Amino acid sequence: MQFYLAPMEGVTGCIVRNAFKHHFVGIDRYFTPFIPMNCKLDKRTYRELSPENNQDIMLIPQLLSNDAAAVVEICAVLQGLGYDIVNINLGCPSGTVCSKERGSGFLKNPEKLDRFFDEIFTNVGCKISVKTRIGFHSLDEWENILEVYAKYPFEELIIHPRLRNEFYNGEPHPDAFNKAVSVLKVPLCYNGDIVDEVSYKNICCRFPSVERIMIGRGAIANPGLIQELSGGEAVSDEQIWEWHNEILEGYIEIFSNERDVLFHLKEIWTYLGQTFSDKEKQLKIIKKAQNLVDYKIAVKEILR
Repeated sequence: MQFYLAPMEGVTGCIVRNAFKHHFVGIDRYFTPFIPMNCKLDKRTYRELSPENNQDIMLIPQLLSNDAAAVVEICAVLQGLGYDIVNINLGCPSGTVCSKERGSGFLKNPEKLDRFFDEIFTNVGCKISVKTRIGFHSLDEWENILEVYAKYPFEELIIHPRLRNEFYNGEPHPDAFNKAVSVLKVPLCYNGDIVDEVSYKNICCRFPSVERIMIGRGAIANPGLIQELSGGEAVSDEQIWEWHNEILEGYIEIFSNERDVLFHLKEIWTYLGQTFSDKEKQLKIIKKAQNLVDYKIAVKEILR
């Protein structure tokens, strides 16, 4: 099985990716949160993409766009940095994104989506993968979307089998994923609600032909999850402590003030705190911390 770390805006940047690489094993591919759609890479974007900040990491840049010409243009820039695969985000459920017919909002218009991919595959020189949901309002939309996907030689399709309107609520729709297995000839990757060994084995049993799994929220809640699922050793709090400290030091280095550092660390604890739900007092201190001194004391009480 190949394991991917899902792109999570504000969470899985280069600091976090490197911490995973340095402290755990089992992750085969990493994906950037979607990058700005312009050809002049600003300092922050270049930091995220630069090879020196992603050493020994198989990194796939992700784009969020409904403009094929812009995708073609930025793909050329990314190829110049050494990237030969680019991922298109058709899964983001954010209202701001969807209102501009991007992310999963683009799924409402299969005809336009078809023209989008036709132009891209006619003009790009790199491989294209897609991270998608199965529709916007209704499961009935999936068949038309699959007809579009079936036309193109994607490097892979990563499918989160939920509708946009479901966000991350309720159960995924395994029948919709199974439909893709029966219809599409390109490699498929399953994404959605894999949080432990039980949920992982359920997916393996339900889709025995699938050899690629993407995990996002579950891997931040338990940073050693992919290591354990891939047959590695069980993860200790000490390993999570060291992983966390590398992220802390990295954020201190790139951000100019404590507020930004704390904001990004608290984003991680939104998920990581689920693993330490019995430490309610310390988690509240982390949530309310206004300085790194209080924050560090609470984290140390949890992890040490």
